[in-house]
Amino acid sequence: LILPLSVVLLATFDYIHANQCSTELEDYMRMKCTSSTSSKLTFVALSDCTFTCQGENSAGQRQITKLNLWNGLPCGPCKECCDGVCTPVKFSSTKPVNSEVMTLNKRTAARTVFMNP
Repeated sequence: LILPLSVVLLATFDYIHANQCSTELEDYMRMKCTSSTSSKLTFVALSDCTFTCQGENSAGQRQITKLNLWNGLPCGPCKECCDGVCTPVKFSSTKPVNSEVMTLNKRTAARTVFMNP
């Protein structure tokens, strides 16, 4: 018996309601933007699997930092984040969805751009 993906997602032990997820995601992004002690950055934009922080570094230069959301985070119907890109979830009837795929890997990557005034 093959269950729809929505049933499989609900059956995971770490299921979070969408309202709670969006609040926690917002808190996570704001925390990542403000966690740098050498820069004064604030959250400015969210894309499918990345978010952008902008502000000034300690030298007074304008700084824009783009961070990836963690791998495995849902980003669309049957899609999840993978190294900053929203990619289709791949599974087949011979290889069922593995619970490890649904476990969030909170590893992030960052790209920083310094802008001259």
